[in-house]
Amino acid sequence: METDITRVYICGPHSTGITTLLNDLRPHVPELHVLHEVARGIIKSHGWCRDDFVPDKHPEVFQQFNVEILEAQIKLEREYSEQGKHFICDRAIDPIVYGQYYVGPEARDVMLGLPGLSGWLESLRRSLVILVAPHHEIIKDDSVRLTSSIEELHDFYNVFAAELNHQKIPYVALYDLDRKVRVERVLNELKKFQTSRTGF
Repeated sequence: METDITRVYICGPHSTGITTLLNDLRPHVPELHVLHEVARGIIKSHGWCRDDFVPDKHPEVFQQFNVEILEAQIKLEREYSEQGKHFICDRAIDPIVYGQYYVGPEARDVMLGLPGLSGWLESLRRSLVILVAPHHEIIKDDSVRLTSSIEELHDFYNVFAAELNHQKIPYVALYDLDRKVRVERVLNELKKFQTSRTGF
C-alpha cells in the first residue's frame, strides 16, 4: 500500500550541500531508491543555461521551470509509490518556495493549483522531511544553480520553513555542517520515523 511507503525528503535552499548529503547517505540506505536532479533533466530537455532562467531577468521562464520540476516530481513519486518503492529525494516543496520567493505569490498560487498537488502534499505530511540550513562555508557556484549571499539563503530558509508550517508538514531542521554528523543525524531521524510508524 502507498501508506506503507517510506518517503524521505532532503530539502532547503540551494548551495547547502543537499546533493552531497544525499550521496553520503546512499551506502547507508540501500533500501531507498534515490530520486534526484529532476531539475537538471528539465534544463537539458530545453537546452537552457542558467542565464535563461535567472528570475530577475526571466521570471516567466523561472516560473515555468519550477512548475515543470514540480509536475515531474509528482509524476515520478506517484510511479514509485504505485510500485511500492521506498525513496529518498533531494527536494520537497522547493519549487513552490522558489516561485514564492523569486517571482511572487502568483507563482506559488499557480503551483498550488496543479493537478494532484493536494494529494501530494498529504503524502508529504506522512513523510520524513529534513530541512537543511545554509552555511557560508559551502556556498559555491556550479554554473547551474542560482548564486546567492548567505543572507539571502537564510531568508530563503525562513520562507521555506514558514511554507512547511503553513502546509502543516512536519520537518526536522538540520543545522549541522560536518558531513559525518549530518549523515548520523539523518539516519537517527529515519530510525525514529520508521519506529513511529511500526511501533518497533
